[in-house]
Amino acid sequence: MKPLLYLYLAIFLAAPYAFPAAVQQQTCGSPATVEDACKAVVDTQPAVGYDFCVSSLGAATSLVKPTDLHELAATAARLAVSHATATESKIEELMELEDDASVKSRFNTCLDVYTDAADRLRDALDNLSARLYQKAMAQLDGAMDAADKCEEAFKGAKGSFPLASMDKDLGRLASIAHGIIVSIE
Repeated sequence: MKPLLYLYLAIFLAAPYAFPAAVQQQTCGSPATVEDACKAVVDTQPAVGYDFCVSSLGAATSLVKPTDLHELAATAARLAVSHATATESKIEELMELEDDASVKSRFNTCLDVYTDAADRLRDALDNLSARLYQKAMAQLDGAMDAADKCEEAFKGAKGSFPLASMDKDLGRLASIAHGIIVSIE
């Protein structure tokens, strides 16, 4: 899991350059703290878990402190994009190692689902940058379904589901971004 953390951190070091200055300077209410935002998220999305929210956003914001909820929501959305992309790579690795055609087909379904989720999450981030919060939330909602669809592909398969923790984390990361956007509205 450490390579994923490094990937997330690399994205956040580049994040200030991904948004126009006008978006970076805007405010959406009073200054936001990770802890306050996570309390609000867990109030509407209890499955996220306060500790998961704080540790995810805390690690991502340790170098560049968001000044408002908008920036915090963008940070959460970038985390979700990074996670979906990393999961796509993991699925490709697992497919290469798999000999069973049936299991490869299941992985292929997951790859399609995660590719779509990553695209939706990028669209959500674009909509968030443009302050189109309702559209961003709709894209996040669509991406949250990826985990369920991937798990569904493995129902009836022998053994344990190899992407369970990654699936769970994608849903929680997208839920964090969604919950923060709800706080903005």
